[in-house]
This record gives sequence, structure tokens and C-alpha cells, in this order.
Amino acid sequence: MTSLVRQKAKEEKSKRFKFLGATAAGVLLTAGGATLLGVPLVALGGYWGYDWFKFRGKNGMRF
Repeated sequence: MTSLVRQKAKEEKSKRFKFLGATAAGVLLTAGGATLLGVPLVALGGYWGYDWFKFRGKNGMRF
């Protein structure tokens, strides 16, 4: 049972950091003037954020 809990926690952490990393990189690139690279990264970060939020909703959202 604990391995399932660890697996879910690892998956949640992976989804969270993909979302945060892509969004932060996109914002920094857009602010730095590389709009052609930054805007798609922000959009990708938005999708990954939605995926992460949906995962949290299915598996019990705790703050």
C-alpha cells in the first residue's frame, strides 16, 4: 500500500514541476524578448497545469 502512495506522490511531484518549470521558463523568455519561444512554453505550462490540477482533483486535493 505504501508503494502506491509513494508512486502517486512521485507522479504528482513530476506533474507539478513540469508545470512550474515550463511556465516560469515561458514567462522569462517572453519578458526577455524571445516571444516566439516564450508564448508556446506558457501555453504548454497552462496545459500541464490543467493536467496537474485534474490529477490532484482525482486523488484528493490536499493543501
